[in-house]
Amino acid sequence: MSDKPAEPASTLDLLLADVNGVPRGKTVQASALEGGDPAQFAAAVFFQTITGHYSKGSMERYNPRDEDLILRPDWSSYSACPWKPGDHGQVICDALDKSGAAVPYDSRTVLKRVLAVYADAHLHPVVAPELEFYLLDPPQRDALALACAPGLHGHAEFGGEAFSIDALDKYQPFLDDVKAQGKAVGLPLSAFVHEVGPAQIELNLDHGDPLRRADQLFLLKRLVKACALRHGHLASFMAKPLERVPGSGAHLHCSVANGEGANIFALEDGRAPAALRHFIGGLQTWLPEAFALIAPNVNSFKRFVPDLSAPINLEWGYDNRTAGLRVPQSPLAGGRVENRVAGADVNPYLLTATTLACGWLGMQDRVEPTQPHGGDAYEAPTTLPGDLSQALRALAANRRLAELLSTAFINAYVDVKRSELEDFREWITPWEVRCLGSQL
Repeated sequence: MSDKPAEPASTLDLLLADVNGVPRGKTVQASALEGGDPAQFAAAVFFQTITGHYSKGSMERYNPRDEDLILRPDWSSYSACPWKPGDHGQVICDALDKSGAAVPYDSRTVLKRVLAVYADAHLHPVVAPELEFYLLDPPQRDALALACAPGLHGHAEFGGEAFSIDALDKYQPFLDDVKAQGKAVGLPLSAFVHEVGPAQIELNLDHGDPLRRADQLFLLKRLVKACALRHGHLASFMAKPLERVPGSGAHLHCSVANGEGANIFALEDGRAPAALRHFIGGLQTWLPEAFALIAPNVNSFKRFVPDLSAPINLEWGYDNRTAGLRVPQSPLAGGRVENRVAGADVNPYLLTATTLACGWLGMQDRVEPTQPHGGDAYEAPTTLPGDLSQALRALAANRRLAELLSTAFINAYVDVKRSELEDFREWITPWEVRCLGSQL
């Protein structure tokens, strides 16, 4: 944990990620942190659904008195908020109970728990995230559909401009803002790409420490949304915001270094060594059980459509983007696996923790993966859960994953997500209105 900066901003946003990865917290004057009285915050934030309600089961079971937790700033995550007026900063906090112990329902604590398992074995994972999102028009109240934001001079996109530099230039004022603000807060952005969908953009972070990169991915989402708002857009990390175009993913490249700093996934004559194969075998075996953690919403499952840039199974292959698990082309020392399954709606801490936990189990059990897929993996059967309800049943039943990630966290997470499902089932969707309302 880093020391407090000598001169932090006078106003600070104290941040936590809720189970959905949404920033929650409070804004305080930095001087309020100088005394012996720590900042406190409602512990119910970890039982809050995406609708703003609370999981009744979790509140009754874990927090019946609606108590506070303690916010302890992790100053290693501190940065300015240059998009806000005045002297304003932000810092991600550890959530502690009244005894000073880490709160198990915090997804950041879950990631730390998994990293400690690796550290005990003198292993150090390295990750590099890639994040996709859409720039949209801000929706009006009761809107039945979302629409792409126009670019410069009101020019709209209708698709077909995948990977176009000129199409990216249509959003240059917004992108320049993201670059400038990202540099100001120390985010190691390495690439900007116009993705396959209209007004769809991908941002890449350099490889590095998993907790640090998860923190930065969490802050990057916040920064992108703030910049989009300044330019009259909505930046949406919804997995599938638009019909009949690709959804948005959050890909995670993973390797593991040993105590001497050598990559144990380094390729051997261009092929995966045993450690990398076993890690992939773990992903194939346990990701279906953990799927609700990386496909956390009803909408998440609409992204898995054949031939629309999202995987439909957990096949793996060498430089094969049709597979859910890809070993990219790289120098031998750069051997790694890319988890391409999660959507952009994933909680960054849970994306990282889940991927590393499943890979760890595979390495522990020496699980051999299937044969690498050499063709179009869209032609192979789907191996992913069909919907959130099915995924939650699998997650709730897997005790081994729960022990690794925290049984208390998994139970609370499942409660929250089942509460969201119950709420969703009470709503009439635009499809029902359009296709059933006038005919039946």
